[in-house]
Amino acid sequence: MPLRLLLVIACLASAAIAADGDALDREIEASTLIRSGDTAPGFSCKTTDGRAFTLAAQKGKVVLLYFFASSVPFCYPEMRYIENEIVEKLAKREDFVVLCIGRGHTREELVKIGGENKLRLPMAADEGKEIYSKMFTKFVPRTVLIGKDGQVVYTAAGSKEFEGIVKLQEAIARELKR
Repeated sequence: MPLRLLLVIACLASAAIAADGDALDREIEASTLIRSGDTAPGFSCKTTDGRAFTLAAQKGKVVLLYFFASSVPFCYPEMRYIENEIVEKLAKREDFVVLCIGRGHTREELVKIGGENKLRLPMAADEGKEIYSKMFTKFVPRTVLIGKDGQVVYTAAGSKEFEGIVKLQEAIARELKR
């Protein structure tokens, strides 16, 4: 096959991949119901250890929400990374809280997931997707960072080999300085 034909095929394939990526980005954007600057929608739930969690009660704290589902196995390594590189480093801060929310999961499923994956992060079940549906219509994982004033300051969808975690860490650092 002539080199020129190979280059044309490579360019067409590259353009198709970029178009697919652009379409996915538009779909993610369309399925995101909250934006930076919005007041985070209120919700209440119970963590797997039985504690009550109400977003309104977290005012004055930076809140990290991580929505996940067992159908997306790369969520677990990302959760471990969040645990090791963010939560453990901020463990002494009283103005930072994290909650991992299992979209479509029961409490019992989350207890099992946490044990099997050696996760110590606080988790809450969102079996009926009531919490999730206030912020998104599809896709996991989803990350939401809420500032001390209750405003959304950062959202992300999916995982790009943890590059999004670096942006999340920067957003957390900015918010904790306020």
